[in-house]
Amino acid sequence: MDSSKTDIKAQYWNEHFTAWEASGLSQAEYCKQHDLKLANFTYWRTRSNKKRRKFMPLSSPSVSERLILDLPHGIRLELPIHTLADVLPTVLRSLRDAN
Repeated sequence: MDSSKTDIKAQYWNEHFTAWEASGLSQAEYCKQHDLKLANFTYWRTRSNKKRRKFMPLSSPSVSERLILDLPHGIRLELPIHTLADVLPTVLRSLRDAN
């Protein structure tokens, strides 16, 4: 598949990923409602996540001194700021070992 077709497909799927995340639905339910094959959704989501994997978006600490980490595969980790030094090395090690 040439690069421009791949870019168009990636953009198509990224629009679906954004809509899915906002929907609050499971991946399977979202795919069912939008007549998408779950296997294709999963394939393109994994492919998209691999391109973004080098950076993990962090939200700013909230007033309640909690940190929210948005990890690959739709995993969100919320933890008190004071536990960051203990928890973050374990999270990073787990992510590295998963690859």
